[in-house]
Amino acid sequence: MQLRFGVLGETIVLTPTQPLALGHARQRSVMEVLLVEPNRPHSADSLVERVWGERATRAAKATLYSYLCRLRHILAAVHQVHINRRSSGYVLDVDETTIDLHRFRSLVSLARTATDEKALLLLDSALALWRGEALTDLTSPWADHMRTALEYERVVAERYRIDAGLRLGMHLTLLPDIAALATDHPLDEHLAGSLMLALNRCGRRAEALSHYRMLHHRLDHELGILPGTQIRETHQKILSGTIE
Repeated sequence: MQLRFGVLGETIVLTPTQPLALGHARQRSVMEVLLVEPNRPHSADSLVERVWGERATRAAKATLYSYLCRLRHILAAVHQVHINRRSSGYVLDVDETTIDLHRFRSLVSLARTATDEKALLLLDSALALWRGEALTDLTSPWADHMRTALEYERVVAERYRIDAGLRLGMHLTLLPDIAALATDHPLDEHLAGSLMLALNRCGRRAEALSHYRMLHHRLDHELGILPGTQIRETHQKILSGTIE
């Protein structure tokens, strides 16, 4: 087993010999911030803001220093990883490929320029890195914003995977995944269009048209907008029977 850090789910550090316990939740939160942006300096004020947010007290910075000291001690057993103090702040010096978030982003990036067959393999590997909600120990406004951004990255990767699969004619296999995602993100026009296409290809034209009507109603009543050009075109092609 290679060294692995995980923030896409419960925070984990797995070494070739054993998992490392990072301490209590707030101390793990400091590690999470460093893992999100490794190999770059973080000032003490920035770390306090990202970990404590509005809950920071006058003692927060002193507490932060003690957490960093403990984390350094814990990581001492891992020779290729260090938390270093520099003039510009604290830096987690680590190979980014050992962190699930950065492996995820790298695999998604590679998939964008790969053939559909290769892209599916890359995206399956990328999405398999997600074990649950990201940054589970952090409760600050910065963490809330970051979780939202990371969830969007995950959904985009799911979209890429679905698009590649549909181009390869895998509508029957992908239909349950598309339906689940469309349910979780009912206002996502891209996913709605993919679901309509998959349903139509599976001989369920009436359900595809019904889903469009439902989307139209939700967009109108919840956002006050109409469906975009692309999904309207998909709808018209299904109506006319000219879609592949």
